[in-house]
Amino acid sequence: MHAALNAKGIYHTQPAAIQTNPRRATMAIGMLAWVVIALPAAAQVSYTFTSGPGGDGFSWPASPTGLLDSEIFTTPDDVDFYNGIGNNLFFDAQFQVAGNAPGITNDAMWGNPTSFGNGTIDIELFFSGTQDISFNFAWSVGGAPGNTPEDVFIYVYDSEGREMEVPWLLSENFTGFGGFEGYSDRISLNTANLFDEFEFVDGGPFIDIVYVSIYVGDIDTDGDPPSEFAIDNFDLDGEDTGGEVFPSINGGTIDATGITLGRTSLRGIGNFNAGLEVTNGSNNDTTYSTQLLPGGGLSDGGQVNNAPILTGQTLFTPNLVTLDRSLPSATYDGDLRVINNGNGSDPDNDVTIRMRLAEAPLITAPSPVDVSLGEKVRLINAAAPLSGHRAAAEVTGTSITGPFSVSGYDIDTPCKPGEFIEGDATFDRFGRLSGNHNGTMTASLQMTFFINDFKTFLSNAEPVADEQWTLNATLADTPADNASYDSLTLIGPGRVGVNSPTTATTIVGGSTSLTGNVSMTLGTAPGGSTTGIIRQGANVGFTTSTPVYAIQMTYRDEDLCQAVTESNLRVLYFNSGASDWQLAVNGNSDGGAGATFFAGPFEAFVATLGGSPLSSALGTHGVDVANNHAWAIVDHEATFGTGELGQSCGVKGDLDNDGDVDTVDYAMWEDCVEGPGVSVLPACTIADCDNDGDVDLADFAPFTVGFGI
Repeated sequence: MHAALNAKGIYHTQPAAIQTNPRRATMAIGMLAWVVIALPAAAQVSYTFTSGPGGDGFSWPASPTGLLDSEIFTTPDDVDFYNGIGNNLFFDAQFQVAGNAPGITNDAMWGNPTSFGNGTIDIELFFSGTQDISFNFAWSVGGAPGNTPEDVFIYVYDSEGREMEVPWLLSENFTGFGGFEGYSDRISLNTANLFDEFEFVDGGPFIDIVYVSIYVGDIDTDGDPPSEFAIDNFDLDGEDTGGEVFPSINGGTIDATGITLGRTSLRGIGNFNAGLEVTNGSNNDTTYSTQLLPGGGLSDGGQVNNAPILTGQTLFTPNLVTLDRSLPSATYDGDLRVINNGNGSDPDNDVTIRMRLAEAPLITAPSPVDVSLGEKVRLINAAAPLSGHRAAAEVTGTSITGPFSVSGYDIDTPCKPGEFIEGDATFDRFGRLSGNHNGTMTASLQMTFFINDFKTFLSNAEPVADEQWTLNATLADTPADNASYDSLTLIGPGRVGVNSPTTATTIVGGSTSLTGNVSMTLGTAPGGSTTGIIRQGANVGFTTSTPVYAIQMTYRDEDLCQAVTESNLRVLYFNSGASDWQLAVNGNSDGGAGATFFAGPFEAFVATLGGSPLSSALGTHGVDVANNHAWAIVDHEATFGTGELGQSCGVKGDLDNDGDVDTVDYAMWEDCVEGPGVSVLPACTIADCDNDGDVDLADFAPFTVGFGI
């Protein structure tokens, strides 16, 4: 056991576990949450963890995800927040009980630590000259009195390697989880109260503060009972205002003297105005004035003259400077001076106002996109004008029509000036007929502005029109296909399928615990004694015992004859024993006892299962007339086809599908004949009576049989 002095000057005895330096003991496990700050010496930083222009001036990671475990968030001040608490780290007001604690107001940084982290919040300050850090801290553990510790242990070192452990007694209590006590305090660390406790250097006082680690592992409960910590009003050298009247930001918490305050507007009609916040950090009420110094590029919008300001008061005056939005896109600076009229010994304080004028995004979206050739779905934003700026176009949503998918257009993806977003388009061939397929990809956009990698507020932003690409793909014939499967791989959808210009077959659902291969071939269908099928049939086989799966067949409207009613179409299988086509579900292991008809898409039926396996719906079959699909849930191999029981479009030479062969059919055949080996035109596939890809005299033979010649 040994003692350490906290920043309040109170000695506490530390447990032996803490003597061994918890920072060094836990670093190998992984960070909980740490903040890296890289700022000029003696700079002032203050965060309320509130997003937007009325808060900290930028956007913190938003709910519902916040900052994910092990991810990093960098603020415009180069403050890096590293989250390793084993849980999400939030920056909002959705904490459950921390708001009962003094000093935790509105938005805060908070979280529920779990055992996945190592129980520390680490703050690293990679610069010299930091003399004090202060923040409000609160925590609470539910379940019983005494669950919430009164002490929090803090580890600190300086830029020369001096180190100290500070047990901080939390002096305030509040109503925490379950109505039991939580503890909180305003923690302030100052070099005046820190020394080289471990004598790693000289045992002397700290010269600065470059690292702080706060141990919150004492409330790691993995949610049972619930626990929570929160940090708010984080100040780095933030309390030294020098007793002045000064330009400020964040409600007077940060002295803006000598820094540049930037704003950006879209070019256009009218003026772009900017104001200034002024804080009286002295002990006396006074009056103040502002002055736009000569030599800048901004115009005077009307200055403050001898306005009263009370001690501790912060006032904001809009429209002190103005800029004509019709000027060329560029950066325009002006210096404002704040004068304490009531105290001549108070030095004047200057701040630079920087106003940018940006051009609107200039977007091009090359179209059409040939997906078959691997062409990219590209969105291009023109470069910014010389010495000027251009807004970005940020994706807010996408929509796709047709059998396509596109990756790379995630929500909030920005297309910055001189850059492009490039997406990979994929065509879903399964269940599609051979030939050309078309669709569209539409991206919804909004106008934003980035300074380096930081998105900032853009005044006068205007709506951005949607961009749309046409997507094209040419699907070649796939007469045979196969795919492997195992307990981790679904048999369908998107695994195996065959297609021609008239028929497509694929497996749209199914799984198995076995390892094997499924094969599928497309070809001329056997003739049935009472029933025929529309165009081609598909043979499906498995190398293992057949699982329960869903087979789907695609047909063409133009192949339906007068004898067939589309809503009566079913997936059929060829029963070789009966030399005829029968309902596919009648070949199941239950003999068709589970046969149930569903009018609509297979996907719509699956939605009714509520997650139950396909085996619970063996025998269900249906037809989707809107998309020309017939489907069935089966557990057997077979040659499958599409047709209506007791009906046939199989009259040889019946090219107009009217149930007979006459001179009209002959005229159609004669117009299509090109000879052997000449690929049949899409419009003439119906004249290819022997399904060999051409229209020649070999097709005339079956035609004459039907015609009665």
